[in-house]
Amino acid sequence: MWRVILYLLAALPALAGFSKTEQTAHLKCGQKSVELTFVADSTIRRAKPHCDCTTTRIQGNRLIAHVDTSTFEGKVQKTIDATTADGKTTRLTMCFDMPPALLLSTRSMQWKVGAPATPQTLRITLPQGSPVRNVTRASLSGDDFDYDPRKGKRPGEFTVTVTPHSTAARALNRLIIETDSPDPRFARYIIYLQVKR
Repeated sequence: MWRVILYLLAALPALAGFSKTEQTAHLKCGQKSVELTFVADSTIRRAKPHCDCTTTRIQGNRLIAHVDTSTFEGKVQKTIDATTADGKTTRLTMCFDMPPALLLSTRSMQWKVGAPATPQTLRITLPQGSPVRNVTRASLSGDDFDYDPRKGKRPGEFTVTVTPHSTAARALNRLIIETDSPDPRFARYIIYLQVKR
């Protein structure tokens, strides 16, 4: 009986699979693209990426994914559904870690209507390896707040202290941080300032 079962199992076609279904790429700050290769046990027939940032090409049992990483920041995950010759579809996962060019302690500052107009401080740090070398300017759009930009005690550190003129009514302004980066992705950062109910 066992011989018959083993014979039948041996006669079935082997199910195809991928040597790895997940890959991680540690990117350099500002890196604009990356290629990852997935290898299957049999011919790959189709590949369907789930994001416009990803294109694929198939070379037999190899799937080469080209990913546009120009908009990535932090940890990002992208997937592809790949179908092999046996009709099996496998979800392939690509994990990316893009270091930030600028570390901001917050992306918005908020005060409640009627609350004390207490100063809040934005801390800006330039991480090692950043394409940004310097914060060149801080400015406000609108006139509902005062601000005080200063260099930190250590190189690559900056602070901007913001205080509302009043919290009696709602207000929405922007604090604009500009850098020396020629890359438009890292040249300008916007922090929203809001007095809200």
